[in-house]
Amino acid sequence: MTAQRITEISVTPVKVAYRKELGRNSNRENIGANNIEWLVRARTDGGLEGVTIANRYMRLFNGFLRPMGRMEGLMALLEETFLGKETDEFLEMEGGVATGVKPAFQDVFKRHGWMNLLAFDLAGRDLGVSCVDMLGGRRRDTIDAYDTTIWHQDMITPENAAKQEGEDAAASYADGYRQFKIKVGRGGRWMLPKEGMQRDVEVVLAVREAVGPDCNIMVDANFGYDGHMDLLEDFVRETLPANLFWLEEMVTADVVSYRQLRSMRDRLGCQSMLVCGEVDFTPISPVFADLMKERLIDGFQPDTVTIGFSTIQAIGGQLESAGVQVIPHNFNNGNFGTRANIILGAASSGSVELEDERYLPNVYKTDGFVFQNGAYEVVDAPGLGLEVDEDVFQRHFAKNESQIRA
Repeated sequence: MTAQRITEISVTPVKVAYRKELGRNSNRENIGANNIEWLVRARTDGGLEGVTIANRYMRLFNGFLRPMGRMEGLMALLEETFLGKETDEFLEMEGGVATGVKPAFQDVFKRHGWMNLLAFDLAGRDLGVSCVDMLGGRRRDTIDAYDTTIWHQDMITPENAAKQEGEDAAASYADGYRQFKIKVGRGGRWMLPKEGMQRDVEVVLAVREAVGPDCNIMVDANFGYDGHMDLLEDFVRETLPANLFWLEEMVTADVVSYRQLRSMRDRLGCQSMLVCGEVDFTPISPVFADLMKERLIDGFQPDTVTIGFSTIQAIGGQLESAGVQVIPHNFNNGNFGTRANIILGAASSGSVELEDERYLPNVYKTDGFVFQNGAYEVVDAPGLGLEVDEDVFQRHFAKNESQIRA
């Protein structure tokens, strides 16, 4: 490694667009058609550029009298952590593999895993190797992806009701997807509990009919069945013909609820995995450790951009010993998050599915990480392999760029 010095950092809000208007989930208003990717670019005195996104930080708004969640706080954090530092100051390396975080950065990277990804990108570019190699080497050449954009679309087009999700799934199938995640839990807020459960069932069966018997279908309730375990049992029973691949966040994670859920699942003869964990921002926190200890969950869903590669590496042994698969969460992470999870999946020995938000292209150059036949190709490229398209950036986004220099 040539240990180049970081001399410039910039932050730019980049508008990103979904391929359709997204509905709501059990506790959140309609997502809409657009989002923001808070693009962070770090440049060195040798001409390298690494990237990450600060979406997680910018969602932590705590009021006008506090800097957290505001641009001034973000720029101060980036300046303190990266500006003037050298690319080899952040990660412990052995034989080209990142084995941990150096002591000076352990606390900040644990709180802000998205900055850990920037450290990986810069180090990989300096070494001229992919972050896949830094994570231990490639274990697969393609990463299966599931369409995660089937929200409560029936509430955008109420005249279609449950048929809308079936039509959306059929369109996604035509685009090459073979795995689909559906938002359920309507009875948590938007409908009366029993009517909401029945609509959930109708949606699941409509999607299964639309995509056929060979595709994986998952459901995510965002805790929409809290306090209604009886209705959750009805939902599981009535969706047995759909052969759901996993049940995600059906109720809030605690040992008592998951004992009841797992017992009910087994009694009904349901084969679905039980997964949760996207809300665990300091993994593995005690409640999820207890769920794993009692073998109550089958998959854990850390948000890759929120916690970073190094934390996922650190908890890997605990997950493996508990027989729990890593199923990374990726919603709200934009095109950057898609790439980060492709990289993680390529180096993983477990079953890692990519949660694909299906954003339209925005500020990054087109490259070899293409989607086809239900999966993304993995190619060798330094760091994360993402390159900003400077022409697009200057035309559409540069006017909102904030910069700091050493």
